[in-house]
Amino acid sequence: MSTLIKPQLLKVKEVAAILHVSQRHLWRLKAAGKLPKPVKVGECVRWLLGDVEAWLEMGCPSQRQYENRKAAQRKRK
Repeated sequence: MSTLIKPQLLKVKEVAAILHVSQRHLWRLKAAGKLPKPVKVGECVRWLLGDVEAWLEMGCPSQRQYENRKAAQRKRK
């Protein structure tokens, strides 16, 4: 029997706490394209924990740069 691992979805408040910024500033960063692309769950906005961690490890690139690097890493595998 295998166990499913669910990706952890983070709320705005949780991502803001990780980044040590206000929730308002987090929304500004999202609007400016400076965060990984969030996931919409109904009307809620969530970020994948893995995406936030990888984005931080990459040095906080823009959304476009992050997505390009992520795609390049997938191609290498």
